[in-house]
Parts: sequence; structure tokens; C-alpha cells
Amino acid sequence: MKVDKRRDAPVSPFQPSTFNIQLFPLVGAAILVAFTLVSLPWKENLFRRPRTIFDRSAASAVAPGYALVAAAVPVIPAGATVVVRTEPRDPIAETYYHRFADALLPGRRALPASFYGRFAPPEVSRDAAYVLIVGAKPAEPPGRLLLETPEGTVWETPPRR
Repeated sequence: MKVDKRRDAPVSPFQPSTFNIQLFPLVGAAILVAFTLVSLPWKENLFRRPRTIFDRSAASAVAPGYALVAAAVPVIPAGATVVVRTEPRDPIAETYYHRFADALLPGRRALPASFYGRFAPPEVSRDAAYVLIVGAKPAEPPGRLLLETPEGTVWETPPRR
């Protein structure tokens, strides 16, 4: 009969226990997770759902316009003409917002306030029945206020003759 000498030998205080052997990788993994969480670019809103698909992206500057156009969907009837502007005016942002209006407002005609980073002539968007303004309320209201959000306002313009 064989005798296992390891069982009968006294345990040395310098031999690592099973607990210590398992503890080191767990502590290391916890440190790596902590470093990862600290380096997240959107850590301040870790447990909050983003408002738009752009909130946590490199294109977060266009998130207010996206949110305003999405909020305007129930206010603007099908078949209406729409223009999206910014306050203060920004031709690059208005180009993006025109594309958002095309995508998010199906059944409506979106008129551009800017083309590829340049302001469009005023005649292009003069016939818009609804004006979405991303940013501050304008000094001169373009019509009747229909919706106000933190991102901007939606206006119904008086009919042109």
C-alpha cells in the first residue's frame, strides 16, 4: 500500500493556499474592469438610455437636431412641406438636419435650408408650411408655435399668397 506523503506533511506558512492562488487573478480582473470603466467616454451616463443614436458617438453635435426632428413627427401632418434651420444659422448642421427630415418625416416634403455646407437661396424654402428651428427661439417667430423642446422649436408658418 502506498502512502501519500503530502497529506501527512505539516503545512508550511510560506506555501500559498488555494484561496490566495484564486484571489490574485480576481483582483487583477477587477482592476482591469475599473480601468475600463474609467476610460469610457460616456461614463457620466453609464446607466441612462441615450436620447438619440448620436448621443454617445463622435457625431454627438447633431443629436439635438435629430431629437427635434423625431419629436416633430406627430405634430407635422403627412403631405406637408418642412424646412429645418438652426439658430444661430449653421449651413453644415442644416445640411445634416435636412437629411434627418428626409429620413424621419416620411410622407412630408423636406426643403433644404442649406446645400452641402452653403446656405440655400431663401426662395428654396419660402413655401415651407412648417419650420423646425434647432437651438434658441428666434427673435422673430416665423409663425405659430406648435412644439417646444430643449433642442428647439416647431412652427407652423402662415400660408403664402
